[in-house]
Amino acid sequence: MTTAARTPDGEPAEVPDLVIAHLSDTHLTSTGVRYNGLIDPQLALLDVAAALRAAKADGRGPDIIVVSGDLTDSGDPAAYRRLQAALDGIAPQVIYATGNHDVRAVFHAEMLGAAGRTDPMLQVFRLPGLRIVVLDSTVVGAGHGVLTPHHLAELTAELGTPHPGGSIVVLHHAPLAPVSPLLTYFALDRASRRALAAALDGTDTRMVLAGHHHLAGFGLLGRIPVAVAPSTAIRTDPLAPPGHERTFRSAGFNLVNVYREDITVSVVPVDGAQEVFHLDQDGCAAVIDAHPVDPI
Repeated sequence: MTTAARTPDGEPAEVPDLVIAHLSDTHLTSTGVRYNGLIDPQLALLDVAAALRAAKADGRGPDIIVVSGDLTDSGDPAAYRRLQAALDGIAPQVIYATGNHDVRAVFHAEMLGAAGRTDPMLQVFRLPGLRIVVLDSTVVGAGHGVLTPHHLAELTAELGTPHPGGSIVVLHHAPLAPVSPLLTYFALDRASRRALAAALDGTDTRMVLAGHHHLAGFGLLGRIPVAVAPSTAIRTDPLAPPGHERTFRSAGFNLVNVYREDITVSVVPVDGAQEVFHLDQDGCAAVIDAHPVDPI
């Protein structure tokens, strides 16, 4: 049989131009320290990395990995290096944003090669068919997020020139309504949300990728879709009793498929779920052949 995917209308199957594995909130601690006293975030990250390596071995590896902040839990330089080692070789490019648990100066030195920089840095990656712009929404010493006027002006200047294939903007603090009491307090401030929406309006921005919520989520910032990646270590419970903050041990990531005219986002849990069935190419063909489509 042919290995090409078959469609009901006979049109060619849609194949993404670019695949992004979007990770967030890895919260790597100093060696021997458990996250919140309970979880080894390094082992959780390695489970996610193993899933991505298995996908690569099957020919489904990502083109880019984006990690949207809270890379470490306290800014330990060695933790940044362990993160890089865990993801090494999975994708041709790995892009990092900083989060409120990171230490900006250490992040700049370890991840960006910009020792001595203490101001928010705008990162720009101009790729064939896509531009990725990374913001710094952190406030030194605080948990909430702010986008400074200068940083937004840098973003506006960059997006002033369209890029072939459009742009994706990345930041840590999700520019969406928060989902829990602590996230309500440690949110991106609403003035920054409004300012970011205004800065993106009318540009070639196709999507915003963010983290911070420890929960996969989706929403709109003005007319721009926002995809929030889950944490690789824990999951916020949005159904906790009112006024309560509750989390569970959980790992996952988002898989972002970028097409010429579309972007899809799939939430991929990494939870050891039991396989129910697995059809190979011949098995898929047999199911399709059993359900022919009559031409209209």
